[in-house]
Amino acid sequence: MQTNKSRNFLFLMFGALYFVQGVIQAYQLNFFKPHLNAVGIPADKIATLAGLALVPFMLKWIFGILSDRVNLFGKGYRMPYMVVGLILSAFAFGSAFWIDPADQFGAMTVIILVGVSAMTLFDATADALAVDITVPEDHGRVQSVMTGGRAAGFIILSLGFGIIAERMGFSAIFLVMGVIILFPLIMVFQVKEPEQRAEREKFEWSAFDQLFRPNYLLYIFFIILAWTTFQGIDGLVTLYMSDELHISPEILGRYGMIKGFGMVVGALVLGWSINKIGIKNAALSTVSMVTVGGFIFSKITNLNIILIVALLWGIVVAFHWTVYATYSMGITDKRIAGSMFAILMTVGNIGIGAGEALATRLVDNLGYSGVFSAIALINLGLIPILFFSLRGLQKEREKFAG
Repeated sequence: MQTNKSRNFLFLMFGALYFVQGVIQAYQLNFFKPHLNAVGIPADKIATLAGLALVPFMLKWIFGILSDRVNLFGKGYRMPYMVVGLILSAFAFGSAFWIDPADQFGAMTVIILVGVSAMTLFDATADALAVDITVPEDHGRVQSVMTGGRAAGFIILSLGFGIIAERMGFSAIFLVMGVIILFPLIMVFQVKEPEQRAEREKFEWSAFDQLFRPNYLLYIFFIILAWTTFQGIDGLVTLYMSDELHISPEILGRYGMIKGFGMVVGALVLGWSINKIGIKNAALSTVSMVTVGGFIFSKITNLNIILIVALLWGIVVAFHWTVYATYSMGITDKRIAGSMFAILMTVGNIGIGAGEALATRLVDNLGYSGVFSAIALINLGLIPILFFSLRGLQKEREKFAG
């Protein structure tokens, strides 16, 4: 599929769309729980809402199928959904400014779910559009732009939201979110899809059969395990810093900011180098870097070293987010681009949940250092699984690149 806009314009649009995701995540990961806690919402209710907010991400593939099959309003299979998602997300989060969570917790729950669902809609269709229009040589670059945009949004608005919350209250964050989420529409409205799809891009239910082939199943198994080990390390770091090293919230925020800068650096490095080193070498390097990172965290007890490692770990995070998404683009059948890519991304969420639960539970038995080391060793064992899964899918990459 080709659009009426240049490659660089589309890259900028994808970066802006993922910047918005970073803005939403800046609230979700940094301020959501403190906000509700500050107005007296019990911890069990906060946990319930946090869990419900993950459901749209697990159902992202449904939006993929809808986008693959239905030409919305006769305007296309991707762009109209992105417009609806952005507007609905902006409206939902912006309207949350007028809701008092303490007195209207039910309404707040609905608003959060609508906002997150709308974000998932424009995320799924933006990913599908990227698969549709990006040539294989640019897969790494477009994913690097997306990772860098999300990291930039997260860094900038984490700082901005902190200032806003302190001076104007948590609720004021929602108004700012509502405005920023609308900005990508300036570019989205300018992109037009072709009136007709090419024959090789028309939806077919039979295309889903590929996901049940041994090569794909092995790759999906690898993705679940890779996200389990990665999240087991990444999700445990701040808890280790707070619980074991007694580091203040201010320093935790500094760690997150430095890690975010590392992610931007990692995205830039990948965008420049991924075609030079090759996707296979990039993937094998990613597994190795996660393993090294786990061993390093198992030995750190000094604050200054942690902050230095934060930058390096941010680069690893960028590699982990970008490389596997890049490879998944190359094995996605364009007949079901939205559905298939969403499924390949969704299985990673299974690993994220497993990693969070596994690592936290093991701390009591192994201690933080022992958990970091154990997960690093397990992650090292993923290399042969990755090697065989990439080799098995080589024909699919060549087929879909043709």
